Amino acid sequence: MTFAVVIVLLACAAFGSASAEANVRWRTYVNADGVSFEYPDGWVVEEIESGFMVYDEETYEQLWLVVLPYEQGWNAQDHGEWFMALIQEENPEMDAFGWELDETGDYAFFNLQQGAGQYSAHGFGLTIKDNEYEQTLWFHYLVHRNSFDEDRALELMERFVNSLTSGSDDVPLAVVDEVDDEWIKRVNMNVDGFLFVLEFALGSPLSLAEETLIGSQLRDVMMTFSEERMLEFDDFPFYAAFLMVMDDREELMDMQIALEQAVWDWVEQSEPNDPVVELIREALLEADRILVPGRTPLTELAATAYAEFLVFAEHLGNNGEPDLRLISDLKVKEIKERLVEAWRDFSDEERQQVLQLPAIWTTLRRALSLGDGEYRDYAIKVIRSSAPQAADGTSGTDGNYDARKWLNYQTSLAIQQQTFNYYMWSVGYNKTIYGF
Repeated sequence: MTFAVVIVLLACAAFGSASAEANVRWRTYVNADGVSFEYPDGWVVEEIESGFMVYDEETYEQLWLVVLPYEQGWNAQDHGEWFMALIQEENPEMDAFGWELDETGDYAFFNLQQGAGQYSAHGFGLTIKDNEYEQTLWFHYLVHRNSFDEDRALELMERFVNSLTSGSDDVPLAVVDEVDDEWIKRVNMNVDGFLFVLEFALGSPLSLAEETLIGSQLRDVMMTFSEERMLEFDDFPFYAAFLMVMDDREELMDMQIALEQAVWDWVEQSEPNDPVVELIREALLEADRILVPGRTPLTELAATAYAEFLVFAEHLGNNGEPDLRLISDLKVKEIKERLVEAWRDFSDEERQQVLQLPAIWTTLRRALSLGDGEYRDYAIKVIRSSAPQAADGTSGTDGNYDARKWLNYQTSLAIQQQTFNYYMWSVGYNKTIYGF
């Protein structure tokens, strides 16, 4: 089975944000075609005719991925109902109901049930119509009714779907962390170090969504590297660590200038079809997309950083786990839309503050993912304190969300001063209006 490159970021309104992280360890599976995904430790992975079945042998809790035939004129629900009809021919006790279709027609979420009474099983399903690669994907989660927990079901399914990628045919069929744990660890370290140095050098921080997408694709590419090619990237984790401990601002600026020139030289000297250069070109080397034009335009990067920061601050403020993967794509999308609507009423100073948030947000994310205990704890403290408190002591925006109110609140905390004084290496990012 060969997949087109698929990076699925959930946008289905029914998913939302679960209240607690499932206590699950995850492993990575890669097959002979380079298709990879994460699955719960201890579960069994079986390749079926048109996809994968992943299940717990003791409880038969299960996750499925199936590639469906693509029909141009059908939406995601049409594809899902067609496949459910096929399932019911063999298993008439299986039923899908409560369908929710997003406004594009490309995502359909639904409830799933097999049987009735004490022996029934419950779960959720999702179909995604991928028009670019002309394929439709079916995902579902199912477990015995006595074990069904909605939060766990959504978390397992979301992690499974978000982790799906497709790489080169050169990657062997294997459970990577069992067969070659050192290689996958090396790949992950090199990707993190490479992205850190690249963003620092070019002064172009990525949004979390871009970072996740490019990081996933880079991991796919590096998984296929020879030992000789991998050596070219082995020093990047050390470069990143060195930058994080430098405390002389002039030396950092000199380093940033030198690295920027080195990156451009590397890009110009690379082969036109170099897979690594191709992956970074659109996100880091091309102009940022403008959402609201004007003298001070709102860019895609700034709006995304604003929304991701606010959603994660709210999450931590409600005692959520400090895991960036728990940021709700749906909430990010909603807040970006409200920011676009409010942008024309912002003062020039407020607009400038928003445009500097990508550097702040990237700095804090890097502290969470790459920093030691002190850096990480400080970043969590700063982000958590950025969420305004409701009257009941909880953090949240809900229906009272105001695009300017949160910006003014987090500015009053002097968060920018704290963050940029603490993480000196952030000077590589776009210079802020605060003089740093």
